[in-house]
Amino acid sequence: MSQVTHEPGITVTGASVASIVEAIQSFTVLVSALLDVMKVPARGAGAERAIDVTAWYPLEDYLQAYRKIDSLLGGRGLEKVGSMIPKNAVFPANITDIHQGLASIDVAFHMNHRKNGRSMFNPLTGEMTDGIGHYSYSAVPGKNEGHVVCGNPYPCRFDQGLIKGMAQRFMPHAVVTHDPNQGCRQKGGAACTFVVTW
Repeated sequence: MSQVTHEPGITVTGASVASIVEAIQSFTVLVSALLDVMKVPARGAGAERAIDVTAWYPLEDYLQAYRKIDSLLGGRGLEKVGSMIPKNAVFPANITDIHQGLASIDVAFHMNHRKNGRSMFNPLTGEMTDGIGHYSYSAVPGKNEGHVVCGNPYPCRFDQGLIKGMAQRFMPHAVVTHDPNQGCRQKGGAACTFVVTW
């Protein structure tokens, strides 16, 4: 798991949490365990537990859910969850190509988190609140390639899936690889760098 820390008082939107359940829905026992980890109460007449996509959940519980996925399903499970995020989470509007999509991940990341009850990105002012790290994107001039540097508390395999999911919205055959020469959060590094080619 990532070695990058985050500030206290941070919550994540239920739409992001729902991505976990969607990605692992065929593993009923794991879904139940994750709902326990996320402290999701029973709702409705049937007393079924379901993620409320309009609610906000503590980041600590969310990260614990990723640790549970990693221990039970491994890196592929984390990647699958990450790849679902672009389908469920809130992203900036008017994104038309892969470069804009990859560059929007940091804004979307902050839009889907709150700190002490306040959104970590204000779309009206463009103000971004620090406390959970960042995703930074740079295009490689003259090539169908870009690099995304992830310095946040999420697992690197999750980030790899997230970046792949976003890239493949625009370029279905995009490939994402972890650049081992730039360090890795799992090995104590401050960030992971992913190379996206299409």
